Amino acid sequence: MRMPASKGPNFPDDETIRQAGQADGSAGLPSGSSYEPGPFERTILAAGEAAISEVYAQTALRLSRLEGISSNLYDAYDSNQHRFRETLLRYHKRKEFVGRDEIIPVPYALHWLIVFLLGVGEFPLNVVVFRMFGEPELMTYVMSLTLSLTLPLIGVFLGLQVRTLVRPKIATLIMTVLAPGTVLGALTALSFIRNMYVTLHSEHRLGDASGNMVYAMFAINLLIFIGAFMVSFFAHDQDEELDALHVSVLRLEKKRTNLRNRLSRAISRTNAVIRGGRAEADRILSQTSARLSLYRQANMAGRRGTVSPPSFSKKPASEILNRWWPDLSLPEAAESVTAARPIPVKGKEFA
Repeated sequence: MRMPASKGPNFPDDETIRQAGQADGSAGLPSGSSYEPGPFERTILAAGEAAISEVYAQTALRLSRLEGISSNLYDAYDSNQHRFRETLLRYHKRKEFVGRDEIIPVPYALHWLIVFLLGVGEFPLNVVVFRMFGEPELMTYVMSLTLSLTLPLIGVFLGLQVRTLVRPKIATLIMTVLAPGTVLGALTALSFIRNMYVTLHSEHRLGDASGNMVYAMFAINLLIFIGAFMVSFFAHDQDEELDALHVSVLRLEKKRTNLRNRLSRAISRTNAVIRGGRAEADRILSQTSARLSLYRQANMAGRRGTVSPPSFSKKPASEILNRWWPDLSLPEAAESVTAARPIPVKGKEFA
């Protein structure tokens, strides 16, 4: 991030500096034992320091505009780190208590993707079925959307409850009975609907087959429901507390990654302002040093071979540069869910 152009130091021109140096050298200024710069040198130093002070003020103004964003992000990240470490500690303790890691055959994110696809796939199927019943267009879409939303979500909820609250042997028996029976019934219903749709679609009525159509639609919706139920069942651990802690850790870790990326960008912008201002101030200090060197060379020429004053050995320095802002850095991250133990978080580094 570039700094705005400053006015620059108000130095005398080179010819004026040479003439002043020769005149002061001929007059023996500063004295041969002086450790302090002479009057003209102080003028050059003051001009350089004034220009650096201006750069400092511009940099401080730009940093103040970024401070609110960086500070808020850091506070949010620090709060997330605290919650993440506490939850992770409880998560590891629970694993030690049950004597195993979590057993989740279907990844958490994949399970929601499957549930979403089940809902999307059920919507057009319900639309076709309700149209075959001759329902009005608006009601067709309302009922189809309602079923597409509620059935998978109810299946997810029941799958979680059966997985975590029902004894493992009974839960396994439920899945063993439901899965093949539901699939067989749904396949039969799909075949029936396909034949009825081909036969009766042109007439837009079902006649005496409407009763069978109701059961066929029920079987298909049951398939969607059981699909959401099963994917939810296998996306959670049998131990309710371990499963809840595992989900909480994953959510906090995802949020932490997002906050850390945003904080990293904010810190990068802040450091760009700090470094840009520092580079401009260093450039002005270098110009000050060059002007002093020109003055001292002319001063020594006017002295005609005498020993240079001790003050000429001093290099120009800036008090402002000595207290310039340091670069900011990202705090250390707590461990991920796959690590063994939490790592302490580094203290706050924003000034």
